[in-house]
Amino acid sequence: MKTGYRHACLRVNIESDLNSWIVEWRNRALNVGFADARYGSISISSYPIGQIGFLLCRKDPISSPPIGDVSHRFHNIVRMGKGTTYYHPILQNAPFSLPLWVQRRIYQSDITSLQ
Repeated sequence: MKTGYRHACLRVNIESDLNSWIVEWRNRALNVGFADARYGSISISSYPIGQIGFLLCRKDPISSPPIGDVSHRFHNIVRMGKGTTYYHPILQNAPFSLPLWVQRRIYQSDITSLQ
């Protein structure tokens, strides 16, 4: 637990994380053969600082279904009376919605190239 806590304390300042961790690890993922590496962030109330950042790496970026397909499947499930209390399709992309300055720093490009 102490090790995790120290690690969490080091990760509080996103400005330094962008320069020393996130961009570096994203570049490493791309250099070892991943075609796509996206940074995401989720909030978890039980985590010491309440936020966890992660990289989602894919070898084939086309392998993910379009959000329209995901929404269609979700609405079919709801119509059959099998809805959820937590998940909805918007959550699928929400962790990757970052402030514009963060997008630019991580991906060294404007947001339009990521859509």
